[in-house]
Amino acid sequence: MALGAFGPWFYLGFRRKRRKKKFEGSLPDTLQLMSGSLAAGLSLAQSVDTIVREASEPIAGEFRKVLIETRLGLSLETALQGVADRFQSKDFDWVVMAINIQRQVGGNLAELLNTVAATMREREYMRRQVAALAAEGKLSAMVLGGLPPAFLLYLLMANHSYVIVLFTRPLGILMLVGGAVILSVGVFWMSRIVKVEV
Repeated sequence: MALGAFGPWFYLGFRRKRRKKKFEGSLPDTLQLMSGSLAAGLSLAQSVDTIVREASEPIAGEFRKVLIETRLGLSLETALQGVADRFQSKDFDWVVMAINIQRQVGGNLAELLNTVAATMREREYMRRQVAALAAEGKLSAMVLGGLPPAFLLYLLMANHSYVIVLFTRPLGILMLVGGAVILSVGVFWMSRIVKVEV
């Protein structure tokens, strides 16, 4: 029952994260393709059509939805904003904002998209560097957080009569609860320390 209740939720969450990661990873190349199409003289709608034909999933599928929505009467900017909202992507949100500003004040959209793509690549490079530097701290947090419960489980199997006192007496239960609270606080703070937003 627990697997049936929580399994699909975890599975869909995992697939959603993987799809979002793939979308954001393909975004700089997509913007460069868009920029090249605009520099070649195509309109923004035609450059979106180029992405549908030449990009990989999930970018191609999402931009196909944008074209369908524009044919149904939605503005291109609103349809692109819908993609940003579906993926909850800050990066693509900035792209849509840049397109909206360019539409209002004018300017070279191809050059603007090139600049945004270069910025995204730099941010991704920094993000990977930070992840590599924080990996040791994350591993330490996992080991220090998992070691006490694992050792308690080992003692329950190896010397049951020695550990069962903790579960049968009020003082033992209080010690277990106190230990769990302290351990949770420690793991939480270690995870906050190694988490760096880029």
